Amino acid sequence: MIYNYKKIIFIIATLSCTGISYLFLWKKLYSYYSPANERSIYYTRKHKNDTLRIAYIGDSWAYGHKYHTCQLATIIENCLHCPVTIESYGIGGLTSKEIYHALFEIDNFKRFIEKGYDYCYISAGINDANKKMSSLYYKESMDCIIRFMIANHIHPLIQEIPDYNIQRAFERQTTKKKLIRRVSMVVNGTKLDCKQQFRDALNELIKAKEYQNKVTVIRYKSWNNNYEKDLRELYIEDQMHLNDKGYAVLDSVIANEIINRFQNYN
Repeated sequence: MIYNYKKIIFIIATLSCTGISYLFLWKKLYSYYSPANERSIYYTRKHKNDTLRIAYIGDSWAYGHKYHTCQLATIIENCLHCPVTIESYGIGGLTSKEIYHALFEIDNFKRFIEKGYDYCYISAGINDANKKMSSLYYKESMDCIIRFMIANHIHPLIQEIPDYNIQRAFERQTTKKKLIRRVSMVVNGTKLDCKQQFRDALNELIKAKEYQNKVTVIRYKSWNNNYEKDLRELYIEDQMHLNDKGYAVLDSVIANEIINRFQNYN
């Protein structure tokens, strides 16, 4: 009889531990795959002088921009005849959700954006694609970023997913990360080469929320439309991050978009 009680207690304890472990795993997976939760908006500084302020934020592309010999300010100043400042703040590896949360949770990031800008180039989504997150994850997280910018009268310049070598980016990962990405592909219905899925998701978001006149999308075909040639000339060896020429080409397109918008709306 005592033996049976011990056996029952053991079974209950085992089932309880299994249940707790399952719930813990479920919560972790749900948190990992869920898009950003929108936070209460804080407001950035407003400026009254004629200086045009441009920020670059996001992932490693934004981080790398601050080390690039930027001609963006010169191009805009020569055309619009007003002072221009360019500042960059990026953190390598961040997804769109993590970039949005960083605006609230990372003090240096928050202080950076609180300085106040007129335009903000947003490099987000490359790591969503690399980690095989869902298009819904990307779309809803980007919506949070856009809403934050618009509320602060900052015009978003959104980088459409560029034509980098996503297959090579996958192959360079560890075996463990490859396995996680494979699981994510099944869970999220994401392809190995999911660049177009994310581009389509951004277009759907802009149409659904009527952002057509409120954001500017830096289309990859406007600067990165010759795949093999661009991988050689615009990217570094990993074929995922831009070299100095790549940043220069991208900057010229961003400059033209800012100039066109400034002339049309001022």
